Amino acid sequence: MVALGVLGPLLLEGAAGPVRIGSARQRRLLAALTAHLGRSVDVLRLADLVWADDLPADPAGAVQTNVARLRRVLPAALRLSTTPEGYRLDADRADVDVTAFADHLAAAAVLDDPAARCVRLEAALALWRGSPYPELDHPELVPEVARLAALRAGAAEQHATALLAVGRVAEAVAELEALVAAEPLREEVVGVLMQALVAAGRQGDALATFARLRARLADQLGLDPSAQLRELERRVLRQELPVGPAPDTRTGARPPRLRVPLSSFVGRAVDVARVVEAVQRCRVVSLCGPGGVGKTRLARHVAATIADRYGDGALLVEFGEGGAADVVPLLAAALRLTDGRAERSGSVVDGIVEVLAVRHQLVVLDNCEHVCDEVAALVEAITADAPRVDLLLTSREPVRVDGEQVLPVAPLEPDAAARLLVDRMRAGDPTVAPDPDDELVAEVCRRLDGLPLALELAAARALPLGLPGLLGALESSEEPFGVLRGGHRTASPRHRSLRDVVAWSHGLLDEEQRALFDRLSVFAGPVELAAVAAVCGDAGALPDLVDRSLVVRHPGEPARFGMLETLRAFGRSRLAGDPAAARLRARHATWAARLADEVTADRRSPGEIAAIRRFDAHLADLRRAHAWLCAHGPHDELLRLTIPIAELSYLRGRADLVLLLEETLRTAGVLDPGQELRGRSHPLLARLLGQHAHTWWQRGNLDVAERQARRALAIAAGSGDATAARDGHEALANVLGFRGDLDAARCHALRAHELAVAADDTDTLAMVLVDLATQSAYAGRHDDAARYEAAFVALVDRTGSATGRASLAYTRGECLAERGDPDAARHLQEAVAVAEEVELWFVAGIARHTLVTSTARLAEDPAAVVSTFGPLIDHWHGFGSWTQLWMVVRALAETLSRLGRHHEATLLLGALAASPRASQVYGSDSRRIDDVEDAARAALGDAFESCRAEGAALGDVEAVALARRLTRSAPLRFPG
Repeated sequence: MVALGVLGPLLLEGAAGPVRIGSARQRRLLAALTAHLGRSVDVLRLADLVWADDLPADPAGAVQTNVARLRRVLPAALRLSTTPEGYRLDADRADVDVTAFADHLAAAAVLDDPAARCVRLEAALALWRGSPYPELDHPELVPEVARLAALRAGAAEQHATALLAVGRVAEAVAELEALVAAEPLREEVVGVLMQALVAAGRQGDALATFARLRARLADQLGLDPSAQLRELERRVLRQELPVGPAPDTRTGARPPRLRVPLSSFVGRAVDVARVVEAVQRCRVVSLCGPGGVGKTRLARHVAATIADRYGDGALLVEFGEGGAADVVPLLAAALRLTDGRAERSGSVVDGIVEVLAVRHQLVVLDNCEHVCDEVAALVEAITADAPRVDLLLTSREPVRVDGEQVLPVAPLEPDAAARLLVDRMRAGDPTVAPDPDDELVAEVCRRLDGLPLALELAAARALPLGLPGLLGALESSEEPFGVLRGGHRTASPRHRSLRDVVAWSHGLLDEEQRALFDRLSVFAGPVELAAVAAVCGDAGALPDLVDRSLVVRHPGEPARFGMLETLRAFGRSRLAGDPAAARLRARHATWAARLADEVTADRRSPGEIAAIRRFDAHLADLRRAHAWLCAHGPHDELLRLTIPIAELSYLRGRADLVLLLEETLRTAGVLDPGQELRGRSHPLLARLLGQHAHTWWQRGNLDVAERQARRALAIAAGSGDATAARDGHEALANVLGFRGDLDAARCHALRAHELAVAADDTDTLAMVLVDLATQSAYAGRHDDAARYEAAFVALVDRTGSATGRASLAYTRGECLAERGDPDAARHLQEAVAVAEEVELWFVAGIARHTLVTSTARLAEDPAAVVSTFGPLIDHWHGFGSWTQLWMVVRALAETLSRLGRHHEATLLLGALAASPRASQVYGSDSRRIDDVEDAARAALGDAFESCRAEGAALGDVEAVALARRLTRSAPLRFPG
């Protein structure tokens, strides 16, 4: 660490830590001496630098007095001596940031290894904390400040070039974009940025960067770009630059790849290359073809191939199990969006776009054919306002949106089809697999038109029947499969074979097997044998259906049984005309409500992890039953079904679960806070409204959260069950706590505690104990906090639930962090690990939040922890929890202030103050923010208010985008 810093606000470090120089004149004097380090400076010249036009009556005496005072505080590494002319400051070059910076640059210039050069340049750039010599506003310093700024810009450009050379492409792009934003006419930087964008697979963005420079040069200077830059543009257009970054081995933090099936992927190498090329050219690419042709698998392989070219990786969203109403919730769930923007933006779609607007990502939307209208609206919204998101769609027909590139996916060529059939037969029984050149293999493939799914089904049936028997069935005019004969080759691809393959398989079943097959289609996903028996009746034929590959057995304890979606759709089409179908759906809904009851009970026990995994495994069926109960009732089953959905919507931050909760409340007539409550008195309804209030304060809308919580109390009062008010009281405790009214918050938390104990609701009790302990710690009542923590320990010992264990560890860490105890980190890390095991993202998020912010406040080198705020910002932004998100932004501003990055900190404070979704600042947070503001006012002077206004004008989305950039790049450069 340097002893003296002038690359930003004056910094003085002694053996015991920072040295404060209270006098502004002494700070200017030390800065003036540093500007002439190692050289004697005349007394009158020093006086001019320190006092400028306001010279004292005795300049020499005033300088002497301030030198004497300065000497008393200087650390040993700095030597201030008197010379015949005046005074000279001496120090080792490594002890002064401006000379250490120059030495790092010189060392980097002679290094051939880009990785070593990168390390040196990072060390050089880390010395910068703001504009050089901000204390000295004197004309004499203008050339030196300009020289240093130019050196820093050059170092940043060299650093980005080195990052690019070692494969850290995403970091290079982030750094270069910041440089271009600061100096948009600097052609050398624009050229390197274009190369980095191409390496990241963003040729379009590279060309757009060149186009912006060309327009600026023409408008402002009447010039064209240099010949070298024009040649670079031509090379990008001709695709002569290398595409695709090397992995970032320094952090290992690249987004995870999409998983692809382990079985062989046959005959699609050319298709993968074709789709990859199309995605590079077009923002919306649709893979279209008949069912069973392999669109989904092709899309997965393409996404896995190019995910590394996107800073935020690739995201897969499957629509096969849902309907039109599920399109937006499924994408929102994949983004871990709480929903939360409807009150401000108008729809969950706006919230999705808001999250994607700051991402560089490939989004794969799978199985769109039955929801094309909804997907089209979603795709157009994303392409309009999320410019760095590309979309890859699979559908049996074009989605027909602006800019869509349709790529037909054809059946496999004969050789590839033969290899696929033999490979799948060999996987089932290596001893009977034929040679791919066998004529019977070729005939089966020809009969099945090379459709991969049909070949997979045929391979399974060929094992017991043999290829001659399979061909015999295909050729029999008495079987439904006979329609696959050559006369139907001219049919539309959508009508060729897949449904007929299913119908043929169905026709081979006896009556008992057929009846069970049709009834099984009522389920939306794999279920246990007990569920099959409860809903479908006799399940004796289930093993036969597994043997015939019409039902898939998923191993586990207990095993689950499911159907391919195509097979399920066939079964549902047969049920559509069956008068008994309504009774079957009602039995399915009753089973789902009982499942919800069991999940709710098991979540309050050591079996919570298994309960949550069971909930996840059956979520598609819970959704299906929920839709039926909303339309048909009974009311009590609907409310019971929604309880675990509501609880996990809050703990996991799931938009799809929030929307299910809201649909229940809408059906019950209580969703709108302005609706009358007359006649609504069910205790479960009160609980659901209280849980709904939780989702609103997470989103940053405390007013709606309070209204829903108080409505929950009103319904509970009329229900005859006072304990039903516990969720409403707990929600009010959180709302009032975020408003800074800790006394009122504590009153509601105590009432929630009393009611949770009376109801023996250990899950709610755990959440209340979090509130009581942390609120006591915030108020400085640490003895009370310890008492609640002890009660929490006893509760967790009794229940052993994962939520309780994670929440207890968080509570311990939060209370210790409030006291500044470094042991907090151990408990917070435990909370994150336990919560993430079962995707309790809210608990994991608040624990990680405190871990990051407390570490930043205790860090000796704040620059080393700035990057840790990035993942936390992404977590809360994707979660839709603006209450927590603005807390992170506040802590980031505080850390930037410690680094002397006052302009950036002020921008964030301005955005925070202007946001209606930011909660009240109180207690120690309030004092810290005041310190940040005071430091910024002192550093920025008259520019502070305009900078704050600039931040206020950003809006929430742009403020988040800025915060993300600040965690990923060097300090931004600002005029002056």
